[in-house]
Amino acid sequence: MSYPIFIGKKEDGFLILDKDEAHHAFVKRIKPDYFIRVNDLNGHIYLAKVLEVSKKHLKAKILEELTTNETHLKITLYLCAPNQLSKVDELIPFITELGVYRFIPVICKNSAVKEKDILKKIEKWKKITLNSIKQCERLYPVIIEKPIKLKDIPSDAELNVLFYEREKNETLKNYCQLSVKKVNVVIGNEGGFTQDEVSILA
Repeated sequence: MSYPIFIGKKEDGFLILDKDEAHHAFVKRIKPDYFIRVNDLNGHIYLAKVLEVSKKHLKAKILEELTTNETHLKITLYLCAPNQLSKVDELIPFITELGVYRFIPVICKNSAVKEKDILKKIEKWKKITLNSIKQCERLYPVIIEKPIKLKDIPSDAELNVLFYEREKNETLKNYCQLSVKKVNVVIGNEGGFTQDEVSILA
């Protein structure tokens, strides 16, 4: 049987849910003696038995630590900001489920949005990925960082991948069998990359 999962913290041998998560449990009609799972965001998911619950607080007893299968592959996604940042809202759950480790918005020549607009969205994106890990049972949310300029994208990974619409020869199939632990993926926006930008990233 799969028990509902929440985000909480370990305190004095118990698991505590505060504020939003406790309210979420309350709305789901979680009651004392119910079994739940709790992700402490420190690499552990526990099976626990609820001791007390209210709209603002939940306390549970740890029964056991559950086995997890977190990937060791660290994928950093550099996404050139789309003209409508609401599209990123829709993207965050998917990249969370797909196992992306880090997400960094990029400002490129064809970006129609400004840095300040992106900065206003970051906290919302962090909340979205935090909620999404409960759906796919990941240990950690995607790390979401401040935007950078395209010229500042590093090529420090074992594998650096640029999705470019004019590429004729290379395909992802050529790299699927590589054994790497760190991958950088760069994706453009609606306007794609200029030739100068491709030269910078190549």
